[in-house]
Amino acid sequence: MGKIRTFHYFRPLERDRMDFHPEEPLRFDSFEIKVIDRFKEQLELLVVPVRSLERIDEVLADVGLNTSRDFFREQCQEVISVPEKHFNEQTGQGLLTFRVYFRNLPDSLASINGRALVVLCLHPLKDKDQAGKRNYRIAGYAHVNSFDYMDQSSGALCPSYYYNLLRVSTFSENGKALYRQCGMFATIFSIFDELTRINGVNVGYANFGKDNRGMQRSMETLSRVFKKGYDQFPVDSYIKINRFFRSRKWSKRLVDISEDDARIRNFHKKLLERRRDMFLLNQYATYDSFKEMFERVRAYSTTSGIYMLQGKNGEILAAALAINWGDYFNLTLEEPRGLFKLISSLKITERILWPIHFVGEVSDVAKLLKGLAYLYEKKHKVHLSLMMSQRGDPYARLKRSVLHDPFVYFTMYNKAKEYQDLEASCRTEDGRISIFTETPLT
Repeated sequence: MGKIRTFHYFRPLERDRMDFHPEEPLRFDSFEIKVIDRFKEQLELLVVPVRSLERIDEVLADVGLNTSRDFFREQCQEVISVPEKHFNEQTGQGLLTFRVYFRNLPDSLASINGRALVVLCLHPLKDKDQAGKRNYRIAGYAHVNSFDYMDQSSGALCPSYYYNLLRVSTFSENGKALYRQCGMFATIFSIFDELTRINGVNVGYANFGKDNRGMQRSMETLSRVFKKGYDQFPVDSYIKINRFFRSRKWSKRLVDISEDDARIRNFHKKLLERRRDMFLLNQYATYDSFKEMFERVRAYSTTSGIYMLQGKNGEILAAALAINWGDYFNLTLEEPRGLFKLISSLKITERILWPIHFVGEVSDVAKLLKGLAYLYEKKHKVHLSLMMSQRGDPYARLKRSVLHDPFVYFTMYNKAKEYQDLEASCRTEDGRISIFTETPLT
């Protein structure tokens, strides 16, 4: 493979701890990796706990780079907000290209998965700041989110990595991109692979646009080169305009149970009961893992919550976790086509509701969604609802919309034969494999 590079992994001495204590000095271990990128210049490759980004000045000081937090945040925002293109690369056909501008970095991202690691590919430049430290450009950025999933064959909780926010800088010189997307991605992938080895993680997964042929080819090539088990799963993303399906009537019937531990526990129990199928990756198989996720979301986004419709005796007829995605980011559509062009003209994409983890009969969940659409539009000025569906989803009919964006999840296992066995344990009689109880939080 092309060349040897080194990355610095910032982590505490205690291996079971994900982050440093506030008063604890930062430290790192260095690891050599084989990469197949063709970038000829130096790269500083760093792996940093997401919570430690608040101390990024100390991290950068250790590698002799500009220590300004503001400079780092600007660099991150510029790279993270690279347009995501969801159209066919061969035909140029499609509907959607968008930018996501995250608010309050890194707090917003850390609130979702506090165990996440951030992978940084920094390109040191010749010019220096006033302190004599070299400036840099972020060439690549990615997150490694850590989730425990339930292994269906053994019943054991196993660690997994969810890769997201995978971005490569679009910076160009003389009209030519300086950082080749596939090459930089391959370097990041090599870091991912080494992290699975270091931390004993077998399963990794991520997503990309359905028609992103370049990414699909890269993943197929990398899985073959690294001898991984690999598969893809189609997922459909829908956007509904709240005004078109909201209901004041059902909004009045909603009960906020966000502070009711007994009802939240019952809600999670129903989630497990409802999902009797064997899911490949059940991320919240225990109440403690679900509650931890919810408490993090609530601590950051006070407008998010768990809502239910109750029966005559106070029982849960239907319930869902409603996440106000607008508290996390602003989404901007670029040169939209079709109905997305109308959506863009209405300037209503800044706030999006993402209801997930539905329980209840389909007819009751339909009422719940109508009530949530009204509540969030009237109370929080949220005009759109995002819903995702996969094969076997009992609520697929409720989620469908003409505003449709298909994409693909891939899964990767360290050993190909073991991955085949894992899939076999989750395959239903009709040949279907459901990957998640719900698509994961970002």
